[in-house]
Amino acid sequence: MLKVRVSGPTYELKDYLEHMEKDKVYQITSQSKPLKNKGTNKIFRVFSDVDKRTKIEARKRQGNR
Repeated sequence: MLKVRVSGPTYELKDYLEHMEKDKVYQITSQSKPLKNKGTNKIFRVFSDVDKRTKIEARKRQGNR
């Protein structure tokens, strides 16, 4: 699992999150709300946990046994 911090304007964060939802290899398992950066009201940050879809599917199969 990766822990990712992405920062930028809210419209770019939205684009990133939408792209990751459609990604066939990686999936966001959890994410924070956009948080303000100190000293600016234009740049925000989002923290997310990202994992490979194959690992997520393997965990689901193990849990179903």
